[in-house]
Amino acid sequence: MYKANYTPEGPQVDISSILKKESLSSTDYSLLFKQTGLSGTAIDEFRLSSDGNAKILSIQNNYFKRNKIFREQLNPFTVQESILVNGSISRFIQMAPIKNGDILLTKSCYTLYWRHGHCGIVIDAQKGITLESLTPGSHSITQDITKWQYFPTFKILRLKNGDQKKLDEIASFAAKNLAGIKYGICSPKRYDDSKPKVENCSQMIWQAYYHYGYDIDGNKGLLVTPSDLAKSDLFEVVQTFGFPPEKPW
Repeated sequence: MYKANYTPEGPQVDISSILKKESLSSTDYSLLFKQTGLSGTAIDEFRLSSDGNAKILSIQNNYFKRNKIFREQLNPFTVQESILVNGSISRFIQMAPIKNGDILLTKSCYTLYWRHGHCGIVIDAQKGITLESLTPGSHSITQDITKWQYFPTFKILRLKNGDQKKLDEIASFAAKNLAGIKYGICSPKRYDDSKPKVENCSQMIWQAYYHYGYDIDGNKGLLVTPSDLAKSDLFEVVQTFGFPPEKPW
């Protein structure tokens, strides 16, 4: 059976001495990523706060824990997975600082034998709000970002060398133009400025970015899936949890 999430096989090492350094080397960042799932971008952002190093150490501890998984039947064919701690569904993941335009990914949902996953776009980082297209019969809607802390697999993607002003515009465009649209599992990508009549989670995000000139479909196919976004060369990984670090999906 498919393994629900990745847990590091190597030993957990003491990274406290590295975190005490004023500046970090590429070797330091590489080790920290393997030990925490945090990229250099996330490490640097954490270290700006007085309790940043403590948060990094806490994230490392959780990164190495093997959790039980709860599987919820969303409909007769689709299952969603959550982390169990002491027998209860838990907000287990400690998230790196997020920004508008960030993409959140999970592969902790599947239909029959297709682990298609799910994705959302951050439209208000300050308030912790995402825009997501969820399930057949629903319309795209805002969600509280804390829901992502329950998934056994989680990833934050951010546009490489992206201008935050432009990313704010992308987030605003999504909020104003792509909310309230009916879900369609095989929604086509629209290459013009017309508003889509149906959308799914990944097509919605692709549409927002494409409006500003970014084709974030990793394989440039007719459809776009969460795994296609994960494989796009336009993004960097800010944080990963439950994904093999050497693989995009």
